[in-house]
Amino acid sequence: MPASSRGVTTTIINWALSRLERTHAWLSRRGQTPLANAAATAPATAALNRSSLVILNWQRPDNVRQILDRYTGYGVVDDILVWNNNRDQPFHYTHPKVRCINSDEFGLNTRWLGCLLARHACVIVHDDDLVCDEATIAGLVAFHYREPDRTYTLHGRNPTPSNEYAVKVDHVTQPTECDVHLTRVTCVNRRWVSRYFDAVSVMGLDIDPARGGGEDIVFSYAMRAATGHRPLVVPGHYEDLIARHALANRNGSQVADRTRIMQACQRWLEQERVDHAC
Repeated sequence: MPASSRGVTTTIINWALSRLERTHAWLSRRGQTPLANAAATAPATAALNRSSLVILNWQRPDNVRQILDRYTGYGVVDDILVWNNNRDQPFHYTHPKVRCINSDEFGLNTRWLGCLLARHACVIVHDDDLVCDEATIAGLVAFHYREPDRTYTLHGRNPTPSNEYAVKVDHVTQPTECDVHLTRVTCVNRRWVSRYFDAVSVMGLDIDPARGGGEDIVFSYAMRAATGHRPLVVPGHYEDLIARHALANRNGSQVADRTRIMQACQRWLEQERVDHAC
C-alpha cells in the first residue's frame, strides 16, 4: 500500500475508533451502555480485576508466542490482542483469550488502536522483547483498579536538567512519579486513549519508529492533560527477550527526535492548561 494511502487509512481508522470510545464513555456516564439490562443480571464481580493486553508484532513472532504461552495462563489477563503489522508474514495463535489482527504496516499508532478494541478498560500495552512474571502483571492491574485515571509502568523517564531526553526511572523499589512512561509494559485506561490521537493531530507529529517513535511520550502528556496525573513507575520483575530487528535506540542517535517530541508535548500541555483556565 502506498505511504499516502496508508496515511489516509490510518487517519480514518483513528477518527472512527476515537469517536467510538468517546461515545461509549458518554453512554457509560448516562447509564445507557449497550446491553445494560443484560449486564444488570450478570454477577457483579464478572469483570472485576480483569485486564486486556495489547502487543504488536512485526518481525519477532517467536518472542510473541513465548509471551502468549506465559500470559494466557495469567488469571488477571483474559483478553489478548496481537496486532501484526507484517501482512507478508501472518501471525496466528489459537487460544480463547487471544485475537490476532494482520494488517499492513500502520506503525506504532496501532498500539493505541488496539487499546480501543480491548474488551476491558484496564489495558496493558506490551512490547515483544520482555516477559513479566504473573505477580508483576497482577500488580499493574491492581494499581489500575485502585486509581484508574493514572498510567502505571515499569520504565519511566524524566527530562534532564537541560530539558533533554532523558533521565531513567527504572527498577524502583517504591512507586515513583515520572514525566514519561515507556511502553515496554504499561497499564493504561482505555477511556483516555482517544486523547492520544487528538494530541498527535493538534501537534502535527509524525510518529516514526526509525527515528525513536515517541508515541509513549505523547500518550504520557495526553493522559496528564486529561487527568492531571503523571505516570507512576512501580516495582516489578521481568526477563528480557532477544530483540532482533529493533528499530529504536532510545538513548542513542534518536535522542534528538525524542527530545523534540517531548518539548513539543510540554508546550502543548502548558497551552492546554492556559486554555482550561480561561
